[in-house]
Amino acid sequence: MRFTVRVVLGALLLLPLVGPAFAQDSGEDMKKEIEALKQGQQQIQKELQEIKKLIQARPAAPPPPSGPNVRGKVFDIGTNPVKGAATAKLMLVEFTDYQ
Repeated sequence: MRFTVRVVLGALLLLPLVGPAFAQDSGEDMKKEIEALKQGQQQIQKELQEIKKLIQARPAAPPPPSGPNVRGKVFDIGTNPVKGAATAKLMLVEFTDYQ
């Protein structure tokens, strides 16, 4: 409804700019054009309602996987470079690939 009002108001605001072109049209032609705009707007609203129903009917996406549980695991990093104390309670391991 609001969009229809905006379209009609927009058309009315443009009338002074293109007045001579519309001076030859009768009031009936203008009414037909406005009615066509209203019908188009109603069709768009129906389609939007259908889209909303389809979106709401879709099942919710499953949550992303959380990754492996590595709590309490001991990792042997061998002779790889290390920053920080070897007795730290937390180890951050970064895997990179520079290809």
